[in-house]
Amino acid sequence: KVQSATQSYVDTVEKAMRGFPGANEDQITTFKAYLERKVAANRDFVEKLLRAKDFQEAFRIEVEYFQSQLKAAAEDASQIGTKIASSFNRSTG
Repeated sequence: KVQSATQSYVDTVEKAMRGFPGANEDQITTFKAYLERKVAANRDFVEKLLRAKDFQEAFRIEVEYFQSQLKAAAEDASQIGTKIASSFNRSTG
C-alpha cells in the first residue's frame, strides 16, 4: 500500500508541475528524480528503524539518517546554485 500511495503522490506532483507555466521537461524530470530519491531514503530509514534491536541501535539509525539528509541537502543546494549560476551566465553573456 505504501508503494502504491507513494507512486500516486509522485505522479500527482508530476501532473501538477506540468500545469505550471514555463515548466520544462528537464525541470520536471529533475524534480521527480529528487522526490523518488527522497522517498527511497525515507523508506530505507523506516525499514531499518523497524528492525532495530534496541533503543541504542534505533538512535544510531536516526543519527545516520539525519547526517545523510544533511549531506544530501548540501549537495542539492550546491547543484541548484550551479544551475542558477549557469542560467544567469547564459542570460547575461
